[in-house]
Amino acid sequence: MKSFTDKLFYGVQVLLGIMLAVMIILVFMNVVLRFFFNSGLVWSEEVSRYVFVYVIYLGAIVAMKENAHLGVDTFIKNTPEKLKWLLYVIGRVVIVAVMAILFKGSLAMVIQSSTAKAAATGLPLSVVYGIGLLTGAAIILIAVLNIVDVIRNPQSIHKAALMSEADSD
Repeated sequence: MKSFTDKLFYGVQVLLGIMLAVMIILVFMNVVLRFFFNSGLVWSEEVSRYVFVYVIYLGAIVAMKENAHLGVDTFIKNTPEKLKWLLYVIGRVVIVAVMAILFKGSLAMVIQSSTAKAAATGLPLSVVYGIGLLTGAAIILIAVLNIVDVIRNPQSIHKAALMSEADSD
């Protein structure tokens, strides 16, 4: 299972790189066209904006999986072991709650915009808002698996909750 998830997240990281390159190319191409030819691609601004949204949301999933979100662990480092465990679980429960709100709100937006289309591309707006469903569900799953891992192996709290020494310098 570990190998599959590693390959999956590697694929997501490659996809993120490709999406970032597409976004940069579209914006650069539009700048050149507007500067030199006084015209631009109408759809490129919209596509680059939507690609940017996808990069942010997919990047949040990858960051959650790698425990790479910004965090301050100064307080947790100085607490007793049982309290570290409790604070970690409470933090993950809060993450699950917030992502459930994101999921519910995204679901409402997908349903509400099911017939709406983007102005320049004609892309259904439900596709744009649908990334919130994926992000919310994926981060909930990762947070629940983190809780299960810490419950099964309480010694893993050091790896799970604390930043590495290199990150804290």
